[in-house]
Amino acid sequence: MHRPTLTAVALLLLAGPAFAQEAEEVEKKILDEINDYRAKKGAPKLVVDEKLQAVAQAHARGMAKADKYGDDGKNGHVWDGKNPAERLKAAGYKHLGMAENVGWATKPKDPAGMMVKTWLGSAAHEKNLSNKDLTHTAIATAQGKSGKWYFVQLFAKPAVTRTNVTFTVENKTKQTIAFRVGSKKYELEAGQAAEVSHSTSASKVQIGITWPGAKKEEAFDLADKGSYAFTEKERGKFAFESAK
Repeated sequence: MHRPTLTAVALLLLAGPAFAQEAEEVEKKILDEINDYRAKKGAPKLVVDEKLQAVAQAHARGMAKADKYGDDGKNGHVWDGKNPAERLKAAGYKHLGMAENVGWATKPKDPAGMMVKTWLGSAAHEKNLSNKDLTHTAIATAQGKSGKWYFVQLFAKPAVTRTNVTFTVENKTKQTIAFRVGSKKYELEAGQAAEVSHSTSASKVQIGITWPGAKKEEAFDLADKGSYAFTEKERGKFAFESAK
């Protein structure tokens, strides 16, 4: 058995089809054992990340198909000429820190238990396993024709992408209109206009409007630098329209 080597990079499942059902079971057992260990260390449970999973699976399956531990057969961190950080960059995965554990073993009776035990026996690998700052993970395993198992676990702290929107809205009705953007509430009197800015980690920003006399709010998507208006073309029939 070869003790896995480590590459630690300074400082997160639309999963593809598994290499085999047995591999899925091994991956789940590794995740469960590592999360149990992290709980004892006071670290949060690792969350499986879909995009990371795709990177790890391509890596593990590639090594298994070639039945080779890395490009040179000795360092599993370097595959197809890329190191872990370069693989994440190529996949468009933005992060605030990442690390990778890899390893291989020949026909172990308990692939998951063997790999976790080996990683925990290495100070550098254990440091990744118990790192409280690295909150997301991907675990991929695959078996080559020789029977050799290949293991890849990625750890990362994903960068939070912000959606920023600034828009203007004018109240062209004769009544005060109440609305909400995120958790912040506003009221716009008749004839007034306002510029509102909002930032969120969600993929889009919406305005929630409670029309006069309505019990429920109505939601609309907002565009950055958009210009909008509250209108009332018929008595009691309000609308939110683009002013452009």
